[in-house]
Amino acid sequence: MSSSLTIMSTIHKVAFTTTDPAQIEQICAEELSVPLRLISSPDGYYFSLSHTDAGRFSIDVLTTAGISAELRAPDRAEPPESVLFVTGERGLLTYEAEAAGVREQVGPGESVCIAWDNRPSRIDWAGDEPRARGVRVDLALLRDVAAATTGVGNLLFTGTRPVSQAAERHWQETVDHVARTLAGGSGFPVSPLVVGESARFLAAVALATFPNTTMEAVRREVEAPQDLPITAETVRDAISFIEEHADQDLTVGDIAAAAGVTPRALQLAFRRHLDTTPMAYLRRVRLARVHDELALAGPHDGLTVSAVASKWGFSGSSRFSSYYREAYGEPPSQTLAS
Repeated sequence: MSSSLTIMSTIHKVAFTTTDPAQIEQICAEELSVPLRLISSPDGYYFSLSHTDAGRFSIDVLTTAGISAELRAPDRAEPPESVLFVTGERGLLTYEAEAAGVREQVGPGESVCIAWDNRPSRIDWAGDEPRARGVRVDLALLRDVAAATTGVGNLLFTGTRPVSQAAERHWQETVDHVARTLAGGSGFPVSPLVVGESARFLAAVALATFPNTTMEAVRREVEAPQDLPITAETVRDAISFIEEHADQDLTVGDIAAAAGVTPRALQLAFRRHLDTTPMAYLRRVRLARVHDELALAGPHDGLTVSAVASKWGFSGSSRFSSYYREAYGEPPSQTLAS
């Protein structure tokens, strides 16, 4: 067995390779929270895992020699706390939950959504060194994002396959982007703001990719309740909160609570009075903080654009540079050098 452990910011990383069946069961239970019992492995037991846990979501890459296993139900029947999204890379993965009437086969390039219901199930993984990527997202995070963006509080996933091939590709590209973001750059850790933004981005794309009740709900613009009026004062309160807490991992719900309205009412208020969204306004404030730090940096301060951008929650150099150039008419590197 070989293993390594790295902790960066709020990120927990494990790399693990073994041919010991007992260790496979142990690492699945302890790191993946998936208690299982191995049944067979015709080509011998081999298991390799790259596990990145960012708190409210995790990304895993698993490679095996082909195994069959039973996924055991927990000792206590509790509501599921997360949703699993699996993308095949090599081989064929078959997941079956007979009691729930679910049977899915996942081949290379295919993605599925598996909402755990704590009933016993089975996986069979066949092929030449089959490999898959799994993304676990907290159900509470998915519900928070759904409520903030659509007003739907009772989130349920109603299908397992993406709504279209384009949506499936977008999901896989998003997972790749977030995985690269969590890998970070040399010399500085991934900031908590970046982790929080990545979590919400991943959840939003999952909601747009896999069938769920937010898609089935009637989406219409509604007036806020009379006791939660959409006024300029509401926007001013929200702006003050954003300005004072821009260095924190804020959600639409956080800003709405500070302004004393619902997330949906806040969205409508910003759209009506500023023709933008609360999160877009927050991004504008953070861009201004980046600009100020870069403009004030001295030649011997040792600051880099990447480090300052990460500090304020920006990941992906091309996207950040695009935002920055649009706001200030020059690349961030030019501001730092001036």
